[in-house]
Amino acid sequence: MASITESLSAFSEKLKRFNDAGKTDRTVKPAENQLIQRQIRDREERLKSTVIATYKNYKAPFEAMGQLSDRAKAMDQDERSLLKAYNLFSGAMNLNENGEDGKSAGNEGAGTETTFISRIEILTPLTQKSAYTTGGQFIYLMMWLYFEKNCRDYMPVLAEKENGWSLGFVHAKNYSFENHDREIFEIVRQEFYEGEE
Repeated sequence: MASITESLSAFSEKLKRFNDAGKTDRTVKPAENQLIQRQIRDREERLKSTVIATYKNYKAPFEAMGQLSDRAKAMDQDERSLLKAYNLFSGAMNLNENGEDGKSAGNEGAGTETTFISRIEILTPLTQKSAYTTGGQFIYLMMWLYFEKNCRDYMPVLAEKENGWSLGFVHAKNYSFENHDREIFEIVRQEFYEGEE
């Protein structure tokens, strides 16, 4: 009889440890979940803080860094270069749309061929700066152009070529952001331009 009681007691003890082990696992998982959630929140806050600080420099370089800042002068020049490139490209596209041969000469339907610009290559010092080509800063110039100058018909893009980088433009309706750039764009839109669009 003692051996049955001892066996039942030993079994009860094992069952209790088994049940307690399950409870321990259940309390660890929420702690791990909370840690992961906190790490995600921390990452999002760091990204948001960095994006806001960086965009402030692009939005108003001289205000953010001072009138004598070489960095502010360089950013201002980069912004002017991008705006000039946008205006050149946009102007060429307007000529394409408005300058169709035959229509102005009264030859509608006469089978004449259209003369148009088929390829535009814009040379700019922006394509020589690693901060934009590989450094991830081009998104800030792009947003400055989009939000501050309201240039929204075409989106600027940098493309790597055999002999370097080139600046081009894509019609806005055909443009899609990479995930990280979309995240940066949304932070800037919410922090600086909420309600303005």
